[in-house]
Amino acid sequence: MPSIDIGGEYRGALEVASPDCIADDFDGEIVVLNIASGVYFSLRDLAGAVWRDLASGHVPSDLVAGIRAVDAELGSRAGAFIAQIEQHGLMRRRDPGDRPPTGAESLALARDGHRGLVLETYEDMKDLILTDPIHEADEQMGWPVVQPKD
Repeated sequence: MPSIDIGGEYRGALEVASPDCIADDFDGEIVVLNIASGVYFSLRDLAGAVWRDLASGHVPSDLVAGIRAVDAELGSRAGAFIAQIEQHGLMRRRDPGDRPPTGAESLALARDGHRGLVLETYEDMKDLILTDPIHEADEQMGWPVVQPKD
């Protein structure tokens, strides 16, 4: 699995790839829905903290370097995890703000021994999410009506 290049040219931040993606924090668990693909994701523990840090403007390479300073293997996994977020189209690159935020939550959790960096993927509602409510409505049955596959 590829990881971000912490020594590369890109020094920008990431942002939620709206309007194709929406995310919400449910008591520490981040749930992200990629409306374009119909897939949704769950991020808990350190994974949720990395998401919150990225969404607040922390530069990915800085987060990876900070986590790598705590635990080299975990830092590599963090880079791969951030690359996954981009590959799934959940976040996209943007210019960093004038002043990067301080106090990364993910770094504090890594120092406290948290190691959960998993992007849980769910495709069980994909057909329903991708159903077009305007074109796939049925007067008798209502919405949504998923047409049988040929």
